[in-house]
Amino acid sequence: MQTIQQPSATVSKPRRYPRVRILTPFSCSLSSLRAGRWFRKSVHDVGLVHDLSTGGVCVSTDAPIEPGDQVSLTLRLTKSAPPAEVAVATVCWRNHQFHGLAFRMVSESASQQLVAYMNATAREEE
Repeated sequence: MQTIQQPSATVSKPRRYPRVRILTPFSCSLSSLRAGRWFRKSVHDVGLVHDLSTGGVCVSTDAPIEPGDQVSLTLRLTKSAPPAEVAVATVCWRNHQFHGLAFRMVSESASQQLVAYMNATAREEE
């Protein structure tokens, strides 16, 4: 009888950017950064944030964006703070209405807001 070797258990690597799952998704606004001709209007749409890290976000949206597209994001993390602006994010993947966006250009203040929000959310989950 021949034995078949099973692949060793998959070892998950730590994520480059730890993320937090958002239990109550919050809204964000997206603006397409596609280079359009003078007669094309830029695309503005809304989405819901489902998980967040300092390096990216998972949003659900009906916006007409595809992997490789670049967008700008406005994230309203808390009611008391100004929105966090992500100047450039690249769409990395799409699964129906869910999109994974990797941040490419984030201001220092927006980055600090993301870290503070993630720390507060992680403490709430404990």
